[in-house]
Amino acid sequence: AVNAVSLGKNGVVELMFKIIGPFSKKNTSLMKVALDTLAALLKSKTNARRAVDRGYVQVLLTIYVDWHRHDSRHRYMLIRKGVLQCIKSVTSIKLGRKAFIDANGMKILYNTSQECLAVRTLDPLVNTSSLIMRKCFPKNRLPLPTIKSAFHFQLPVIPASGPVAQLYNLPPDVDDVVDESDDNDDAETELEIETENDDDKDQHFKNDDIETDINKLKPRQELGRPIEELKMYEQFFPELSENFQECELVSKEPKPFVPGVNLGGPIVVPTAGEE
Repeated sequence: AVNAVSLGKNGVVELMFKIIGPFSKKNTSLMKVALDTLAALLKSKTNARRAVDRGYVQVLLTIYVDWHRHDSRHRYMLIRKGVLQCIKSVTSIKLGRKAFIDANGMKILYNTSQECLAVRTLDPLVNTSSLIMRKCFPKNRLPLPTIKSAFHFQLPVIPASGPVAQLYNLPPDVDDVVDESDDNDDAETELEIETENDDDKDQHFKNDDIETDINKLKPRQELGRPIEELKMYEQFFPELSENFQECELVSKEPKPFVPGVNLGGPIVVPTAGEE
């Protein structure tokens, strides 16, 4: 947001890094507030680049490891999560992800997450660490000349246009792994005008592997046989063609009871079997 960029220009990011530090039982409330503020400031791409240029990614990882080692009773889980939120914000840009990998962040978060698996209360730390690692993991090509699989399958619906169709139409010598991050653009203006909806979306890491379009998940398939050939089975499925509203199978009006009318035979009441 514009306010975050203005605060970053006035040195607030550097001030927050002076407040946060290694493990200490003093001023933990101030530490928590400073981490929350820093995480919000680093959502701005300008502030995130400023933090990367000053080497603060390595500082955040060092602080997180120090709190992880000393907080053996897990009393300061919120502070540890605040550090992870700062790392998550700064890795939203390409430079931040590269600095995270260069600082051996993948190994650090993986090892600390493995140590947190035995404690259920530390699940938020494991989840946030997993999101960061998944976001920063390098995108590599499949060991194939093209994106097409070595095995051929007949897809139910082959898209005629769109990103999937473009990938399938790429020539063999074209790299299909593209990082479309716009964070390294030198022509980007300093002011970043973001709506509140965009800020809310940044809170949750988008899972690109989950398809949300119902039409793509359940494509309409053509019938294997024409409808004319299926009409021979109408007698087995009358509910598809009959209009049951026109058939008065059961009268809605009760019939009057007339005493003394012969019902046509004795009334037999079913009972239990004879012993």
